[in-house]
Amino acid sequence: MGGSGPRGPRPRLVVIAPHVVQYQVPLYAEMARHDDVDLEVVFLSRAGLEPYHDAQFDRTISWDLDLLEGYRHTFLTDCSGGARVGLARAVRRADVVVIHGHSQPWMLYATGLCRAYGRPYLLRGEAWPEANVVGWRRLVREALAYTSVRGAAGGLANGSYNACFYQHFGAKAVYSAPYSVDTERFRRAAAGARHGRAQALAQLGLDPRRTTYVFAGKFIPKKRPLDLVRAVQQHPDDPNLLMIGDGPLLEQVRGEGAGLRLALPGFINQSDLPSILALGDVFVLPSILEPWGLVVNEALATGLLPVVSDRVGCAPDLVRGVGEVFPAGDVKALAAALILAGRRAPEEGWRIEAARRLETHSLTATARGYLDATLALAQ
Repeated sequence: MGGSGPRGPRPRLVVIAPHVVQYQVPLYAEMARHDDVDLEVVFLSRAGLEPYHDAQFDRTISWDLDLLEGYRHTFLTDCSGGARVGLARAVRRADVVVIHGHSQPWMLYATGLCRAYGRPYLLRGEAWPEANVVGWRRLVREALAYTSVRGAAGGLANGSYNACFYQHFGAKAVYSAPYSVDTERFRRAAAGARHGRAQALAQLGLDPRRTTYVFAGKFIPKKRPLDLVRAVQQHPDDPNLLMIGDGPLLEQVRGEGAGLRLALPGFINQSDLPSILALGDVFVLPSILEPWGLVVNEALATGLLPVVSDRVGCAPDLVRGVGEVFPAGDVKALAAALILAGRRAPEEGWRIEAARRLETHSLTATARGYLDATLALAQ
């Protein structure tokens, strides 16, 4: 890690991230391709880069994509003088800093460094205006949010709910940087997979002639996978149900879904996920608490009509006007939404609007939000 050094002609943007996240890597690579900002990503730890045990999936996860390709990065664990010194150096050599979250101790330390060195910082997170905690925890959450947001130069909003969070706590500016995935990678892989769709469904024990509903995620209570099983039990057409993932509710899902056309292929890694998503017609995310739901972006990119609960963060931005939104925890309403979505899935009309939504939630659009905010603050 170098010192502060002379400033170049391009503003230097330092993104401070807690760890390596597979969803964020394509964004960093996209930002690095632009010439107007000099990007460096500073990771507080190597978590996510090496194989790790995910307690909710109840398995060891090793992502099969290159997570460091295409952008300049630093790990504070490698810095001489320790992580605190390394983070101070990173802030000092920046013109603008992006900080993920507003309440973690290391992120609070980073905001303090930004104030000490006079560097403007932007907040990036998933918070909604309302708190998910009560009592003294809510008071602490409100105080931290107020201090961090008011002290920031602005917030990088991933969607409507997140923008409301920044506005609620008095942000000086809110920049649109919508949550996105590598849409083109999913589209390309899905197009190839559709040619063998009937055979692949048959190999999973599903009927290629029937509507296929897909869930992908952790089998944990807040994702409500059992709601989906119970809703499909009410479906009059005996459809296919493809549930991708693993977790503590797996055996209960298997037991309750015993009478259904149900396939449980387990955890699917990133490189294979587009191909198996493309086997479906309708994607379902019934979560009771989901700050955004990037898997909905992925499902739209592979051509699935989305059905999500009203507690999924992307509902107002990606799903309303395209797919179906139902009250979280209401199995009867979910069953009705599934029937309606199954009828609409073969139609072409919704795909036009879905393509438009994905265009506004592309890596290019997200990168542009980061870069425009950086250029505005570095003037």
